Amino acid sequence: MSRRRRAGFTLIELLVTVAIAAVLLVLALPSFTAALRSNRVSSATNLTLASLNLARAEALRSKTSARICPAPTSGKSCGSDWGKGLLVWTDENNDKNRQDTEVKRIVDTPRDIQISMDPASTSEIVFDDRGRTLNRTTYKVIVKPSVCKSGEQTKRTISISGVGRVQVTRENCV
Repeated sequence: MSRRRRAGFTLIELLVTVAIAAVLLVLALPSFTAALRSNRVSSATNLTLASLNLARAEALRSKTSARICPAPTSGKSCGSDWGKGLLVWTDENNDKNRQDTEVKRIVDTPRDIQISMDPASTSEIVFDDRGRTLNRTTYKVIVKPSVCKSGEQTKRTISISGVGRVQVTRENCV
């Protein structure tokens, strides 16, 4: 009688393969998490930039002021927490009060992202009919992940100059 070798893997070969796959997964997971965190910050930065550019373009188009403020939790007035989202609206009747017809966009803040302002007391960003910030004020919008590990370059600062120019810089978390 001849012995035939059966095709397939032995239990030892299968266990070695699973062990190698587990080691590779453990080594790759931290960098994958950092990549996800960086991607979320980039997405939130792009959403914020798009909202700023929309407000400026609407101010130029409508020949009136356009405003960005924290999204309201309820009611018609602006909210107080920039991390809850952004509201873009134009003041078409110049009464400095938002009407439902003046709302251009409401943007929710992505999960695990913090958005804040510098100075922290900023309640709104206003563009005039020429696309400049009101009173030529300079603003800074800070976008960073909720877990901002020291040394990671996942913090973004969006600077809005008095003439309406927007610039993004990458910074290390501290």
